Amino acid sequence: MTSGKVLSLYMTMPDMIRAGHRMRVEDMDVDESGIMGSRDYENGSDRNLVVVSKKSYDIIEEAELVLEEGVLMEDIYVDIDLYHLKKGSVVEIGDVLFEVVGLCEDYRYLYAFAPELPELLEGNRGLFVTQMDSGNITVGNEVNILKEA
Repeated sequence: MTSGKVLSLYMTMPDMIRAGHRMRVEDMDVDESGIMGSRDYENGSDRNLVVVSKKSYDIIEEAELVLEEGVLMEDIYVDIDLYHLKKGSVVEIGDVLFEVVGLCEDYRYLYAFAPELPELLEGNRGLFVTQMDSGNITVGNEVNILKEA
């Protein structure tokens, strides 16, 4: 499968709402500074976004763990498995082209949910991507692998 769909979108809200509160949204605009309206927009921090494939939550469910979507700190949740993509691959999500930076390998916080979770999700926790242009992403948009590095 080289194409899929956006299942859900999340953004970290600015401090005026509640520091660090992650909110599910129906669409988001992104540009070279990140997700417009998010807490981290234009603040000079890491502008990588996290894309999580449904495969991650399938692994969690198969292990009979109950966790809500969004707990993996994804910005974009998709139904296509992208974890085989290497650095330099290009994925189109909605109107936006993203370059793959690499696998998200920060598992430490997952111990709080279940001690076995970091090991279960090794290599399947998410994918760091950086936007190559500006545009809009909406739930239901197509996800297409344009180039595999």
